[in-house]
Order: sequence, then structure tokens, then C-alpha cells
Amino acid sequence: MNHDTRTSATTGRIESLDQLRGYTIFGMILVNFLGNFRSMPELFRHHRESYSYADTIAPLFLFIVGMGFRLSFQRRVAKEGITAARWASAKRYSILILIGVVVYNPFEWRDWWDALVDIGFSGLLALPFIDKSARVRLAAAWGYLLLYQALFTWSPYGANQMTGNGFIDGGPLGPLSWVFNLLLGTLAYDWIESGMGAALLKRALAWGLALSLLGVAFHLEWPGIKSAWPFSQRYMTMPYTLLSTGLAFFAFASFHWLCDIKRGRLPHLTVLGMNPLVIYIFHMLLMGAQRDWIERGAPAWKALGLFACFYLICYAVAWRLHRDKAIIKI
Repeated sequence: MNHDTRTSATTGRIESLDQLRGYTIFGMILVNFLGNFRSMPELFRHHRESYSYADTIAPLFLFIVGMGFRLSFQRRVAKEGITAARWASAKRYSILILIGVVVYNPFEWRDWWDALVDIGFSGLLALPFIDKSARVRLAAAWGYLLLYQALFTWSPYGANQMTGNGFIDGGPLGPLSWVFNLLLGTLAYDWIESGMGAALLKRALAWGLALSLLGVAFHLEWPGIKSAWPFSQRYMTMPYTLLSTGLAFFAFASFHWLCDIKRGRLPHLTVLGMNPLVIYIFHMLLMGAQRDWIERGAPAWKALGLFACFYLICYAVAWRLHRDKAIIKI
């Protein structure tokens, strides 16, 4: 049976993509808030060298950015031509970097290397290849990832990252690894655009399994060749990037199955997914405003109650924008 991608008749937006974006925004709100409380499971926190649920969210966000980048770039090329599309994309991702610097702390450059700045630089790295064939984009993704791993392994950069003085999310060179997630997301959008139908689900699952297994393989020690490489969002080493991209394909397949095949949707997610940038920035600013009075030792019931209040405030903002049909983009 052929299953076409479900598109909203009123907005022209891809519903499975909005649902997937919404899930990612919900996940960010969840782990960024509950990860502050010691009573919450370790799955909600990032660790220097391990893999948790919290570590799945940012790579999935980059993956979705890649899907949206491919879609918006093609639409702009059709309307304005390739040169205008490139300049518009370069401007957009440069502005995103500047917004990230302001949000994270303009006076401390070591704090800059978080989601918005990583997305901005990753978008600029992907820009020369965004209109190229799938093979070229895949080759570029691997080239960037291998370059990052080489610099991490054989230069002082990696040793510095593995100390207490290292940056988060790979630091200034991290986008060389993050762009792998983004460029692989462009492939997923190609499959949607091609109208693959039921074959899309099988392909997404196959890619998810292959990349996840590759991540585990590169994590292991290869006697006489290399030592074990850690899973680490802080280091952005190959095992982490490969496994997280594999899991992103699984998430993509899940929402394709739910929205495009079963014609379902999960509550709240479409609303959250329509203005992801606004809700992300709002929740970060709201977190910063209340960081000083968060009781990190609060019991689980209190932490969950506070999370419910925090989430509902964020959702109220998303709902108002959705009600007003306001979609805020750069």
C-alpha cells in the first residue's frame, strides 16, 4: 500500500515533521528542566562520557533542521534562484549564531557553543552542499565527521576537551561533527519529497540500524588500531554522532508511521513544532530567570509539579502563536 506524506490543507506544512519538531522541543524542555533536580533519573542529564535520553535530543533537532533546510532551500531556489537562496541561507544561519551568542552569554565565549550556535555554524558548513546530490551530501557529512575525529584524536584539541576546561558540545570545532546530523537529515527529506510511500519506513529503519551499529563499533577498542572512543555529547566524538543520527532515523520513522501511515498525531506536539525557535529561546530565558531559586534537592513529586507549571507556560506561548497563525522565522 502506498502512503503519501500527510500535509496540512490549510498551512501546507508536513504534519509528521511538525510533530517530530514538537517532540524534540518537548524533550528539550523536559531534560533541561528536570535535569536540574537530583531526585530525577540520570537519563535526564548529560554526562561527560556516557549516553542518556538527554543526549538524544540535540542531535535529533539538528537532523530536523537538515530536513527543513533542504525543503526551504529548494522552495527559495524555485522562487528566487540559486544565488539568492544561498545568500538568504547564509544570512539566516549567521543571524542564528548571533542570537545564540546573546542568549547564552555575550560576555563569555566559552558558553557560546550550545544548540543555536551549533545549528548556525552547521548550517553554514552544509550550505555549499545543500543543493547537491544525496551522494555528495553524504560524502560531505562523512568528510566533516572524519576531520573532526582526526583533530580530536591527533591534536591537543581533544586532550583539552577531555579535561575539566573543555567546552560543551564539542566547542568551536563541534559543528564539524554536528553537521553530520544536519546533512543526514537532508537525505530523510529527499525520501519524503520523492513520495517513496511504504518503502520510506523500511529505509529509515535500515539507516537507523546501520548508523547505530556503526556508532557502537567505533565506540569499541580495535586492538592494535585504536583505543575505545567514548559516547560523549561533550566531546562530539564519532560514536556519539553516529549513534545519535541512527536514533534520529528511528524517531523519524516512528513519526512517519504515526502521522503518514496511521494518520494519527500526539497531542501538543504540532503546536510546539510550529515555532520551535521561539519556544526554545523562550524556555531558555525562562530557565535563566528562575535558575537561582530552583531547589536542586527537591523531592521527585515537587520537581515534577514544577515541571508541569514550567511546561504549561511554554505551551501557552506556543498555543497563542498557533491560534494566531503566527509562524516566526529568521
